Amino acid sequence: MAKKTTRQRKELSQQRAIQQAAANIALSAARADTPPAEIGAPATVRRIVDVGDEYQHVRGDLRRIAILALSIIAILVALSFVIQ
Repeated sequence: MAKKTTRQRKELSQQRAIQQAAANIALSAARADTPPAEIGAPATVRRIVDVGDEYQHVRGDLRRIAILALSIIAILVALSFVIQ
């Protein structure tokens, strides 16, 4: 089989894109006619989440990181005065 030219590859790519677009349009049209429960897609459910409760463990970790960073900075400042 001979190597395909750039023109042939481009034409094949365009044909595949057109076929995929047609399939997507047909699928979206079919989904528009049927409710989501019949398609098998889960219905979207919104829930209200309290961020403070959801990320409470992160708050403690950030507090520990801040304390550690401040203590290291304080040690560096103290050492800069002592070592001079």
